[in-house]
Amino acid sequence: MNVIITSVLLLFFVSLGYGATYNTISNNTIDTTETVRISSTSQVIRIKGNDLQNPILLYLNGGPGDSVLGQMDAMFGELQKEFTVVLWDQRNVGKTSQQRNVKVPLTQELLKNDTYILVQYLLKRFDKKKIVLVAHSYGTTLGFDMARKHPELLHAYVATNPLIHQVESERISLSMLSEHAQNNNNTKALNELSKVTIPFKTGEELYYARKWLFDFEGKRFAKKKSFKKRVLSWASTWLELFNEASLENQFEVTKKMDCPVFFIIGQKDYQTNSKLTNDYYKQLQALHKDIHSIENAGHLIPYENGKEFQKVITENMETILQNTEK
Repeated sequence: MNVIITSVLLLFFVSLGYGATYNTISNNTIDTTETVRISSTSQVIRIKGNDLQNPILLYLNGGPGDSVLGQMDAMFGELQKEFTVVLWDQRNVGKTSQQRNVKVPLTQELLKNDTYILVQYLLKRFDKKKIVLVAHSYGTTLGFDMARKHPELLHAYVATNPLIHQVESERISLSMLSEHAQNNNNTKALNELSKVTIPFKTGEELYYARKWLFDFEGKRFAKKKSFKKRVLSWASTWLELFNEASLENQFEVTKKMDCPVFFIIGQKDYQTNSKLTNDYYKQLQALHKDIHSIENAGHLIPYENGKEFQKVITENMETILQNTEK
């Protein structure tokens, strides 16, 4: 189908520090990439949906440092039929990293504030009172903050393989991997794992932890030199922020949510331990809560189990949208 651009509008939300240019589509669909102003910085978002009357869905990706803007259709094709999907390159990520922004230290407080401002922008932009917030891995730490502090802005919060108390998850993983190495007389693994401290002090410690975790999961790239290079490069930018997020303990800080919450977990996720999520789910008080476990899924559910991931959300739309815009 040919897409005909019918208008180009310039919006200024001075009170929020926003400026954005976007295209609306003649058949009430939208497909655009644009730059918005968030906390005095230029950040890039991708928006796509089949009907502008549909609810807004903002996806908070993992990492930190991941970008999924180029995977809109592959990862969110089914969701676009029911939602106007918004993807976001956060600070120092993807297309946002190409903007002329002043570099500042990355902190959880900064990213959480950016998330809140972006949500406000989307509500004004599309004349809505609530959005659906979906997050994966690291992104769930930003999502928990939104759900705890601003539940009135959310139809629902969907947390996928969440960071519940990541330092504890890393300890569980390290113990499991050390035991596995011991049982298999893998002296190299034992030696390298013995150098790992939690939270990780260096990129090399992170590399050893992930190398043997991914090897345990049968991923061949884990022992390649190129993988080590990627991990060390990532750690130079993101490790400090990841450690800060890992110290957050949702058992203590988010005991209650005044909006519906859904958990999507992989039965074979050893990176964000699914047992911790199940334990947290049992104690959590929420307006409505549900948990969905995907058989044989690991940590990368939105990437590797996209159909099931999207199906959980679309099949629960009625419940999700019960938290109406009244």
